[in-house]
Amino acid sequence: MAVSTDLWRQYGRLSESAVPEEAWRWASHCVLDWYGVTVIGASEPLSRLLRDEYADAAGPASVVGTDRTADVRTAALLNGAAAHSMDFDDANFASHPAAYVLPAAYAVGQAEHSTGTEFLAAVLAGYELSYRVDVALGRVIFAKGWHPTKALGVFGALAAAGTLMRLTEEEFGNAFGIAASLAGGLQANFGTMTKPLHAGLAAEAGITAARLGRRGITANPEALESMAGLAELMGDGQVHHDLLAQERDAWVVTRNIFKYHASCLGTHASIDAALKAAAGGLRSEEIEHIAVRVNPRSKRICRFDYPTSGLEAKFSIEATTAMALLGDDLAAQETFTDERVHRQDFIDMMARLEFVPEEGKQSLQADIEIRTKDGRRLHGHHDSSVPASDVEAQERRLVQKFLTHASPALGDRADVFAQRLLHVRAEPDIAALIP
Repeated sequence: MAVSTDLWRQYGRLSESAVPEEAWRWASHCVLDWYGVTVIGASEPLSRLLRDEYADAAGPASVVGTDRTADVRTAALLNGAAAHSMDFDDANFASHPAAYVLPAAYAVGQAEHSTGTEFLAAVLAGYELSYRVDVALGRVIFAKGWHPTKALGVFGALAAAGTLMRLTEEEFGNAFGIAASLAGGLQANFGTMTKPLHAGLAAEAGITAARLGRRGITANPEALESMAGLAELMGDGQVHHDLLAQERDAWVVTRNIFKYHASCLGTHASIDAALKAAAGGLRSEEIEHIAVRVNPRSKRICRFDYPTSGLEAKFSIEATTAMALLGDDLAAQETFTDERVHRQDFIDMMARLEFVPEEGKQSLQADIEIRTKDGRRLHGHHDSSVPASDVEAQERRLVQKFLTHASPALGDRADVFAQRLLHVRAEPDIAALIP
């Protein structure tokens, strides 16, 4: 059996009884967070440029944060790019699944008049199936320089769209082969508008693959394991059936990491470690030296030692740590500006900061040591890879994040709409899921 067929049998026909209540709830958190970051991302320069480029598109799917609609593929592209444009969207398995799964599910769900339960099942299918493509390839996509949000995203978007379009096994097999030829995305584009564009392109490509597979265009359903397939080109040359078996009963959505800083997840451990070290009310002028200890491989993503733009600062451990210690609001849309990284207080703080690579440090962990001018040594540690253990507290925090950032656009509709998103399974028709 092709790997794609096995995965489709597991996740392409999820029923309410087959999914634990915990997974449904985490999926609803993903929906709430995605819609909120997409609303604010809709005002980013990339989003405006893309709407100008696709100004003539028309159709049944909503373009979030605007009063426009578009055809399903264009809406998925616009919403995917907007969702990832601020790097404020969720993270899971080295990827940003909401930014490609949700745009595909939302656009196709609106076009198909899917119910809320069908929509949320498609979201789960997208998260779970795309994760397992990564597992099958040995979890090496990122290390080889691919951007998983694009390379895996096309399969997550395909799974979401294909679920709502009710693809047969044969249709999905063809669609999977098509999607394999649409996978890609280079880390070389991190720190530019093309990184968030990858999410939109993945959402669009997944829908395209689903539609073409349903139409009868043939492709190789064994495109993962066959000669010159994904395992050979993007993986380590083999299919890891043993790792897939280990994950068979898991729900990866419950490992989701939600962001509360609008920067690359690779910066979050050092930000929070610095805030813990300075928790006693440390003033920036008291600081003499800051040592930031992280795994050196973090530089594959957070590659800008001295950023020259606000966008580059989102991919700089040094810059975000300095901004945190200066008291900047790292959740605010207006914080990461070009002007900010050229101000003297930022330059002075950067001069006091030392990046200390530690090979033994786990990914997404950081230790901060601050030496003050009066001789004190303050320490902070944080691990950004650990999902929330208190789901109730997570929900409250996500609602507050949504209201803080979406209320300027949604006004007094924000609170009611947040509750609709959290209880999306009760929606009779996703086409009506608009503020």
